Amino acid sequence: MIRITLPGYHRLMAAVRARPRLVAAALVLLAGFLQPVPAHAASSSFTVGDQAVVQVWAGNRSTVAIRAWDRPNVEVDTDDENVQVLRRPLEFGTPQNPLSVAIPPVNIVVRDPFGGTSGPGTLPPEEFPYASDFRAGVHDSLRVVAAAGSHVSVMVPASTAILDARVRGAGILTIDDYHGGTLFVGAGGGEVRLTDVTSAAFMQVLNGRVDVRDSSFDRLRARGNAAGFLFDHTRARQIEVTTISGPIVYDDGAFDAGLARFESTNGSIAIGVATSAQIEARSGDGRVLSLWDRRPPVDQRADNAASATINGGGPVVNAVTMHGNVYLYDGTLATRRTVPPEWQPIVNATRPRDLPGPAAFQRFRDLRN
Repeated sequence: MIRITLPGYHRLMAAVRARPRLVAAALVLLAGFLQPVPAHAASSSFTVGDQAVVQVWAGNRSTVAIRAWDRPNVEVDTDDENVQVLRRPLEFGTPQNPLSVAIPPVNIVVRDPFGGTSGPGTLPPEEFPYASDFRAGVHDSLRVVAAAGSHVSVMVPASTAILDARVRGAGILTIDDYHGGTLFVGAGGGEVRLTDVTSAAFMQVLNGRVDVRDSSFDRLRARGNAAGFLFDHTRARQIEVTTISGPIVYDDGAFDAGLARFESTNGSIAIGVATSAQIEARSGDGRVLSLWDRRPPVDQRADNAASATINGGGPVVNAVTMHGNVYLYDGTLATRRTVPPEWQPIVNATRPRDLPGPAAFQRFRDLRN
């Protein structure tokens, strides 16, 4: 999962011993700021500064809803008496907290193309930099921690610079209207939905399903094991999505000039382009299938390899799978009355799902309307 390193306790203690009188007053002022504050099954509000860091971490089977608004405070609404909120300043741009996040390796169980398991595997470590406008220095930080089975709703300021949302195990996580700097999403499974998000983003969802709708990304890195990634009416300048066994669908999507790569070991990949693009598609032992309303020039070099020039060409998009199929089309599958039978798995993957929401969120729903 995503790890943001916190300032070291031993460095703080060394400063206290070296200058006891100078830091005593500061410690008194910070004493209340560093204490965890229980939310106690109600609503709690915390005013934060510009470019704040907000972390929402919940246990297995939790339901978490996060939404941005135009107020300078973080508001937490919960039905769990054990939810805690921890405030502390975090300094970035230091050796302990560089302007990037080290993503650790993750051990997984690999599923084969037939639905069984083929043994253990690992998602390798990576590095993901924060958005370019994230400034070095001290930032307000607020961490919301919820136990397994919690229902939590969080409103965050539109100026939130880093939003870090995680569900340990399988749960439901929704993020709406976040137009911030950097978004981190982590989940072991369940359902994750992003709607109207504009940011740089790293997503690691091992299993389950991810829906990204009506969103735009300067940079997007998404990876999973058997998770299905569905992008609906999404735009990206730099995007890289990889899975081991899950399908990847980029429906009615657009690309700006930059990196675009979709890759799966055992899953299928579908690319539905709404604007100009140059697609390079390849499968190891599967097929490359095309379905066009307005047929673009296609170079079908073999059953498992093809190039497509859409609307005169544009950003290069690579779609590569070892054991699945690659589906190429223009626009969205939702407008087509009929599709060939071999396209049915992709049609099923694009069908929207209604995510349940607990009654405890009703106050926030009324506030958002």
